[in-house]
Amino acid sequence: MIKKRFQKILDQTERGQAIVLVAFAIIGLVAMVGLVTDTGILLIEYGKLKRGVDAAAVSAAQQYRLKGNTLDKAALENSAYNFLQLNQSADITNITVHSCEDAGADTFIDANSNGVWDAGETLTKDWNGNGAFDGSQKPDLCNPDPVGNPNANRKLVEVIASKKVYFGFLAVIGIRETTVTANSVGEAATIDLVLVIDNSGSMAYETSADAAGNDPNVCNLDNTCQPMKVVKDTALDFLNTLYFPYDRVSVVTMTGHTDRNPVEVLPLTSNKAAIVTAINDIKVFEPRDCDGSLTEGSCLYHDPTTGVFLGEACEIYQITIGGVDPATADPSSCPSSNVGGALKLARISFTEDPVHTRLDAFWVVVSLIGGPANATDVTDPVNYPHGFCPPNTFGLVASQLPWCRDREPTVRHAADDPLVAYINPISGVVDPRSPISLYDADDYARDMADALAKTISGEGVTIYTIGLGDAIKNTTFSDDHYPDGTIIPPAEDLLMYIAECAGEDSANDCRTPVTTPKINHGQYFFAPNNIALGEIFDRIAKNIATKISQ
Repeated sequence: MIKKRFQKILDQTERGQAIVLVAFAIIGLVAMVGLVTDTGILLIEYGKLKRGVDAAAVSAAQQYRLKGNTLDKAALENSAYNFLQLNQSADITNITVHSCEDAGADTFIDANSNGVWDAGETLTKDWNGNGAFDGSQKPDLCNPDPVGNPNANRKLVEVIASKKVYFGFLAVIGIRETTVTANSVGEAATIDLVLVIDNSGSMAYETSADAAGNDPNVCNLDNTCQPMKVVKDTALDFLNTLYFPYDRVSVVTMTGHTDRNPVEVLPLTSNKAAIVTAINDIKVFEPRDCDGSLTEGSCLYHDPTTGVFLGEACEIYQITIGGVDPATADPSSCPSSNVGGALKLARISFTEDPVHTRLDAFWVVVSLIGGPANATDVTDPVNYPHGFCPPNTFGLVASQLPWCRDREPTVRHAADDPLVAYINPISGVVDPRSPISLYDADDYARDMADALAKTISGEGVTIYTIGLGDAIKNTTFSDDHYPDGTIIPPAEDLLMYIAECAGEDSANDCRTPVTTPKINHGQYFFAPNNIALGEIFDRIAKNIATKISQ
């Protein structure tokens, strides 16, 4: 009897132990299911936060393209905050934005008050919160030497955000929540931009209502040459759409002050003060005064009696064409619109310094041209001492033909095309210079545009062209027609090609639309007068901003 009672008690005890074991097993099972389920929730919430932080970093970085030259860290922070608050839950507990911008004057000592970092000026922040503005405490994304090594400056913004993640199953074992943190670095493209500015004699033709007031000898002295002055002022305003010291600018002019060859006035630099000085110092081409000699090159002609300026002349050609042997008249040393040469210098500007060439930058050329191409570089001094200028373009008088380019802008020649016979229209016999090359200034400009557009940087160089003034639409020297019968203006056709077709290797120069362009092309703009320039430069700035944010 006693044995039976003891066995009954023992059986009941075993059943109680089983209940305890089952209870613990259920808790363990819940914990395991919770671990799997809540870990999944944790990963999902982290993924959402990371995507939000990635997008916030990109959004913040794009503020660089909106602020001009203002160092404004607050704009970067606000953009990141607003994006995360709109696209994430209210459980975000902390948002930190790191950049290399400082919001207060107490942390940015701008000694010369020009709004940019210059040598000797202080740009630091109290990154470690110790009250000391220690430059060595900048985040790793900052360039430690923005002035001494400006080429390493990058438009980087780091966004760090945290949020709480609440658990369901794990709360059973007391784990109710945790905090996840994600960070991301966004970057806006830095810009390397070359300004190509036409400063040929036509840039003084609007200074006065009469020719006498358009003497570059005079208007260059007080910077009153028009439209040159407006061109320079507009270019200076355009600088405010860039962000120094991250972006860089080079300046190329169509001619020197007294030399007709294109000049790189300033290599790529992030020093805004140097860029402003370079633009302000540009002068209209000012060749020698005419003196009645057979000296090569153009000259400024003044009335022998009154001294009144009458215009730029090709004295050597005019004397020879009216002399005893007019068949030898050669004006090739006079024209100065070397569009191809200027574009060649633009290409060199991007690559001339191999150590500091920025392949990851957005390469842009903005070229302002006042007329068609009529000169080239001298690449073969023996056969073409003044550049490529076919004798069949010389004409009988100065007004008959466009020097150094033919009347068919859509007909493309190559420098190595076979030479052709040429009969001089004056002598009626085969010219002693025959056979001649038909490769001309317009062809050279297109070739240099192709080389520029295909310079290696991402999807090539983006080129914008601006045609200024009546000469851009002039059709006097054109025998070509568009399909609708409209006569083709040589200058405009060239500028459209440079901006919208260069580098595509199209057999018909893109007259048949290119379906899969290889180059990230810019646009061509026509400015009938200098008043339109400001609006055009604004449109170019917005177009550039759109391209670098895509």
